[in-house]
Amino acid sequence: MEDKNIEKKETIDNVLKLMDRANEVFSYEIWVPSLGKEIMFREINTSQQKRLIKSVIDSPIYNTEFIFTLRKIIKENCVDPEVDIDQLTLLDKISIAISMRINSIGDIVEMEFESDDGPVPRGISLKNIQKQIKKLKPLKTAKIVDDKGVYTLDCSIPSILTEHSLEQEFRSNHEIDDINTSEELRDTIGVAFINELIKYVNVLTIKTEENETVINLNDVDFSTRIKLIEKLPERLTSKLIDYIEKIKKELDKVILIKVEIDKEGKKQMLEERLSIDGGFFTAS
Repeated sequence: MEDKNIEKKETIDNVLKLMDRANEVFSYEIWVPSLGKEIMFREINTSQQKRLIKSVIDSPIYNTEFIFTLRKIIKENCVDPEVDIDQLTLLDKISIAISMRINSIGDIVEMEFESDDGPVPRGISLKNIQKQIKKLKPLKTAKIVDDKGVYTLDCSIPSILTEHSLEQEFRSNHEIDDINTSEELRDTIGVAFINELIKYVNVLTIKTEENETVINLNDVDFSTRIKLIEKLPERLTSKLIDYIEKIKKELDKVILIKVEIDKEGKKQMLEERLSIDGGFFTAS
């Protein structure tokens, strides 16, 4: 006697495959700055949107679950098999997330801007932000050299994989629930600061009279990265921070949103950063 359950499962599997093929039709182009071209992506489906929203509940303090979830969805929805999603940059991720939000929910996202009289709500057009992303010049890499020529840092805007790997290692070693004293809090904040620095460093070169040592930081674990960066002289760390600030100023051209309000006949400029998290993918 034929097993009806097996027949039913095969039918469902065939339907799901059919839906996957149908979803290929609902693809659209997204500008990927680091590649300098448009790449085809599928629309977010209902299941993926649910996962994005759920990431807010799973990680209310940190953005960890959202970082992991969005990376998976970008991989799932990229139509071009030649594109290595993990090698795309955080600017690429912003561009992809904004385009996905526009196509899955809509152009307008509601934001609140803090003023002296309390929050000011505004609807912001994401399509205008898309235009700003296309106008950005390529974010530069840099070689930061110590004044004495001993250390050289090869730096760039972090990749999606770098962000994911460091976030994973950092959160596994520094859970908010484990913080019980002010000393532990200071330690966690200090590590978070170092974590932000090491995202931007790819290669550390140490040159002495005897030899030259080159360390690819992408090949070492989180704790080793921290030890290496902590040993750097402050004068070199300051140069690294300056580079990161320049990158963030470029990113702020996209995510730092400004609105003008009229307060008793006087114009006032308010600004807030666009938060790209699980809540970004809820209905406007």
